[in-house]
Amino acid sequence: MDSRDYAFKAFGDGDNIYATAHWAKSQTDSPLGIALAFHGGGFVVGSRVMLPMVQIEYLANAGFVVVSADYRLCPQVTLYEGPIQDAKDVYAWCKEILPALLKNDASLNVDPSRTVVFGHSAGGCLALHTGALSDPPRAILDFYGVKCTTDPFWFAPLPELAMIPALDEAFINQVYKEPVSSNTMLSLERATNTSEQPKAKGLPRPDLSVPRNAWLFVTLKEGTQLSAIVQDGDYKRIDPVNLFSDKFPPTFFIHGNADGMIIPKFSIEAKKKLENLGVETEILLPEGKSHGFDVGVELDEPEFAPIRAGLDFLIQHAKL
Repeated sequence: MDSRDYAFKAFGDGDNIYATAHWAKSQTDSPLGIALAFHGGGFVVGSRVMLPMVQIEYLANAGFVVVSADYRLCPQVTLYEGPIQDAKDVYAWCKEILPALLKNDASLNVDPSRTVVFGHSAGGCLALHTGALSDPPRAILDFYGVKCTTDPFWFAPLPELAMIPALDEAFINQVYKEPVSSNTMLSLERATNTSEQPKAKGLPRPDLSVPRNAWLFVTLKEGTQLSAIVQDGDYKRIDPVNLFSDKFPPTFFIHGNADGMIIPKFSIEAKKKLENLGVETEILLPEGKSHGFDVGVELDEPEFAPIRAGLDFLIQHAKL
């Protein structure tokens, strides 16, 4: 695999938001498609290095440049003005700017008309938002994404996190003293792709000694996280399901049926709404799988089957 980092957007006082482009070393002269990916982390933690490498390699070997993008993190920015806007901006950058950069830097031929988008958890929400743009992707893959954000689920205590201990409020509120950031290097992404330690499946335990981690998981536990990052109370605006139309691109949902962090009924409802609009859509609900089940799953393992199906959906639609 080859890769290159690019700044796609400036913010603040000389800061940049970055994306990493990955591609297979042995490429033919055939133009490559673009697969844009957004990481999870509750819109509060994470970075572009969280994208599982096996998924990058699978798409790169199928003829894509895989672009994993950062975005500004809440709560220093609102969900709509930060992550959602940055997702739209990097999508436009991938189609309008990136092909010429890769042609110049790596002699790659890239066909931006063959762009697909996918995301995990919070990133699934961002991926879906690109489907309502005037020039949408060929297809979208949503791994257990945030959606249906007016549902009472988002404002009630989360039983899945009942074990999170009570933490000092002054400690967790230190997050508000931090500057606006577009990535973190915390326990979640380190455990995802670090080669120095044994592979672990699923999401790792968060390091609650870090104020940003602590703030995220305490607010999720208490059911206050979404209101804290939306800030203006407009939950319909940030819900990608409200953007669905008969022009929405083909969309594939993957959601473990034992997910307690984001319940699978949201993907089921989203799939049904697209189906009713006449949009091509599929869903897989892996039995007994929880949030982040795809982390650490290797290509030759049985658990990769639903992941492969979703990635193949993107590949097939990029070739149309």
